[in-house]
Amino acid sequence: MAEYEKIKGGAIPKLFKELLRHKTILKMTLVDTGHEHLALITGLDNRNNAPHFIIDLPEGLEQAAAGTDRWHLHFEFTGKDHIKYTFTTTDTQIDQNRIYIKYPQKIDRWQRRELFRIVAPMGTKLCLTHDSVRHDLGVINISIGGTLAALVQTRSHRFEKAPFADKQFLKDIELIFPSEIMQTPIRIQSAQIRRIKMNSEKTGYKVGFEFYEIDAAEKKRLTDLIYQLQRQHLRKRLPLDLENGEKA
Repeated sequence: MAEYEKIKGGAIPKLFKELLRHKTILKMTLVDTGHEHLALITGLDNRNNAPHFIIDLPEGLEQAAAGTDRWHLHFEFTGKDHIKYTFTTTDTQIDQNRIYIKYPQKIDRWQRRELFRIVAPMGTKLCLTHDSVRHDLGVINISIGGTLAALVQTRSHRFEKAPFADKQFLKDIELIFPSEIMQTPIRIQSAQIRRIKMNSEKTGYKVGFEFYEIDAAEKKRLTDLIYQLQRQHLRKRLPLDLENGEKA
C-alpha cells in the first residue's frame, strides 16, 4: 500500500526553487513512447505571465515526439526528504534548445507506509518488562513498522551490558505518547530487535525495534497518528496545500 499527498498552491514554486538549488535529478518520460531522459532544472522563468521551469532539450526527444500535437511528459524525482515525487504536464515550449515547462497544478508526494519514519514527539516512550525488569525507552523516531528508541542508564537503573540481544523477540510493549497527542497507549503484542548499538556517550544503547504482531485496530491508531504528525511537519517546512489520497 502506498500513500500520497497532493502538493498544490504556494508550495509548488518553493519546491521548484529547492530542486534548482540542490541540483536534483529528474527522470523525464515522454508518455506512450518509452523515451526516458535524466534532466536537471537549469532555471526558472515567468513566461506568458505564468511560472515555468527550464531544462535542456534532450537528444532524440523531438524525434520521439514526431507527429504528437502536445508533449505528454511525466516527471519523477526523489526529494531531499528521500521520498518520491511525481507530476505530469502537457504545457511545454521549446526555445533555443531549451524546454520551458509550466508548473503543474499539483505534485504527488509518495511513500511506503511501513518505511516512512518521523521524529517522535518529545516525551514519547516505549515501555516493556523483560526478566521482571521494567524498561522505559525514549523513542527517537517511529514508523508504522517499527521504531528507534534510546535505553539510557540512570542512577536508579544501571546495567553492565545491554539487557536485550539482537534478533530477540519481546512481548507486551506499549507506546506512550504525550497526553496532548494521544491519551491511551498503543499496544504492540510483540516486536523483534533489529539492531542494538551503544550510544556515542557510552551511557546506554540505541535499539531498533520491528513490530512483529500488532492488532489491526492498534495499527490503524498508529497509522493515523503518524500521518497526522507528518502533515504537521510538512506544513512547518513548506506552505503545502494538501489533499490526501491512497492507491493500492
